Amino acid sequence: MGCKRIAAIVVWVSALLTWTSCQKGSSPGATYVEHGPPRYEITCPVGEACEESVALLVGQSAPKEPMRCTAALVGERTAITAGHCVAWELSAGGSCGGVWLGFAGLDAGSTEWVGCNRIRSVSTVSGNLLSPDYAILELSETVSRRPYAIEMEPVTSGDVVRMVSVTADRFYDERHEVRSRRCVVDENGSLAPFGPTAPQSIRVLSSCPIREGSSGSPVLDAAGRMRGLIHGGGPRYFAYGLMTLLPEPVDRDGG
Repeated sequence: MGCKRIAAIVVWVSALLTWTSCQKGSSPGATYVEHGPPRYEITCPVGEACEESVALLVGQSAPKEPMRCTAALVGERTAITAGHCVAWELSAGGSCGGVWLGFAGLDAGSTEWVGCNRIRSVSTVSGNLLSPDYAILELSETVSRRPYAIEMEPVTSGDVVRMVSVTADRFYDERHEVRSRRCVVDENGSLAPFGPTAPQSIRVLSSCPIREGSSGSPVLDAAGRMRGLIHGGGPRYFAYGLMTLLPEPVDRDGG
C-alpha cells in the first residue's frame, strides 16, 4: 500500500474517531443556570447582515453541564436541530422543558429566549455518525422572525453551500456570535473505505471547519434556502463535516 494511501487512511480514521460538533461543557467562567432562560449573550458580527433565524440551543436537563448546539427556525413555532443535541431529553422521556433557544438581539436589543414545548419528531437513534441525525422541536411561543424556506431538492457534489452556527466566543464563554462559513459538497464515496457507506440522506462537506456548538447548524444554498443541517465534524484542521439532508416532509406549523 502506497504512502499516500496510508496517510489518507490515518487521516480519515482519526477524523471518524474524533468527530464531534456539540459543546457539552463550559469553562469555569461560564454561569450554569438550572432554571429559566440561560444568561448567555448572543450577537451578530458588526457590519454584517444578521441571520436572525439561527439560535443557540441550550439543553439544561443534562446532569452536569448544559448542552450547547445550534438550531434553525423553520416555522413560527418550529425549529430543527441535530438529534443528539436533545439525546438526554429523549432518554429521560422526551420532555424538553429544560431546552431553550436563544436568538441574537435585533436593533441592539437583548437576546430573545424561547423555550421548547415538546420534541415533535426525531430521526432513528443509531449512534452511527453516518446516519441521519435531526430533531424537530415545537416551541413554547411564536417567534416573530422569518423562518427559513426549505428546498427539498438534494444538493449535489461540487455545490458551494453556507453553514450558519452560533458558537462560543473564543475568549468569553458566556458570549456567543452568529457566524457563517462556506463549504463544498463532496462525494459520499470518499467515506466507503473507512466505515459504513453513508446513505444518500448524508452529505460530506469539505473546506468547512466545524467548531464546538455547530451541531444543528443550517446549511443554506445561494438563495438562502435551507438544504440540511450539520450533525458531525472533525478536528478543525481537517475542515470536514457531515450534513443531514432535511426529512421529507418537515412537520412544521404552516405546512
